[in-house]
Amino acid sequence: MLKRALATAALIALLPLSGQAADITLEVEGLVASPTAGAALLVGIYTEAGQWLNNAASGQRFPLDAAVGGKVTVVLKNLPQGPLALSLYQDANGNGKLDINGMGVPTEPYGFSNNASGQYGPPKFEQAVLTPAAGAPLKVRLN
Repeated sequence: MLKRALATAALIALLPLSGQAADITLEVEGLVASPTAGAALLVGIYTEAGQWLNNAASGQRFPLDAAVGGKVTVVLKNLPQGPLALSLYQDANGNGKLDINGMGVPTEPYGFSNNASGQYGPPKFEQAVLTPAAGAPLKVRLN
């Protein structure tokens, strides 16, 4: 009886660990090789199709001091559990926004998880959605 109670208590103690957020390594290539001061990689994390590209569940910003040869590796911390999709861009001029031309096409490097691409616009959430695996890096090439 005592063994069973201890085993149950141990399992209950582990339950909060299974719901904790994950940290994932993100390898990004296709960056502008010589960005201006203040340049950063911005990552939007989305958990629902209805919020895709409008209301990120969270966002993370990374200075590009460690970028070499148009590549950088960063760690996304505290990601929500379950499926998610990423939208990212390089703020190459450090103005805090994704610059676009007169036709609405981005003029700074951008990309999505799964290297998803849309036709005449951004990809759909379903094209970019993934379930991160601990220890497996995500790779994204910016356009």
